[in-house]
Amino acid sequence: MKIVWITTNLLGISLLKTAMNISKIDCLITLSDKSKMKIYDKIPLGELEKLPISIIRLVEPNDITKILDIIKPDLIFMIGWRRKIDKELLDKYTIIGFHPTLLPYGRGQASIINTILYDIKESGLTMFYMNEGLDSGDIIGQKSFLIDKDETSNSLYLKLIDAGKELIKIYLPKLIENNAPRIKQDEKNVFNFISPKSNEILPEDNIDTMYKKIRAFSKPYNGAYIMKDGKKLIFWEAELIE
Repeated sequence: MKIVWITTNLLGISLLKTAMNISKIDCLITLSDKSKMKIYDKIPLGELEKLPISIIRLVEPNDITKILDIIKPDLIFMIGWRRKIDKELLDKYTIIGFHPTLLPYGRGQASIINTILYDIKESGLTMFYMNEGLDSGDIIGQKSFLIDKDETSNSLYLKLIDAGKELIKIYLPKLIENNAPRIKQDEKNVFNFISPKSNEILPEDNIDTMYKKIRAFSKPYNGAYIMKDGKKLIFWEAELIE
């Protein structure tokens, strides 16, 4: 089976390393440093050079179609590719994605940020077959975990990496053997997060809201901030003292 791994972020590279211990991955497709695609959780500098795998770096993300048509993979893993997937690709290939909530709950963008802003108590990572909808494809598997009261985007991200590694260990062999689960999502329980409009801490925000914004917009994001004398003061960490 010919497997192609497509990723732009730390989660994708972390899961790739686990996958390479299970099966041969034929190629990694990622972005060139010259690409203009905005990625918050970029692959750490020098990380790609350590991987014993063929790597294709794209400047233009839309070139992915012609690259895949040359490779003709049997299975594609796509993690952190911030572009809508063309129907043409979905019709041709089996594409596996990951979403940082327990789908169908929390479809959409900014899921890590919103998990903290909405004060979610339990979340997880979902592995699913990608389709034309927004995170609406059939579910392969999920790994859940609790959200701590002082959770930050960074600590939540590390939990997602651990969850993803477990999902890869369980379901990659099943995908290779063509007997992985395919569970329809329950449309009755869909809750779409509303992407936050601003990471600015406003004068009318109470202490709880301020604290959640600081934790939600911490690294790898841009940080919560206040405006003071025309300057932006960014907060990366905070502690509530009772």
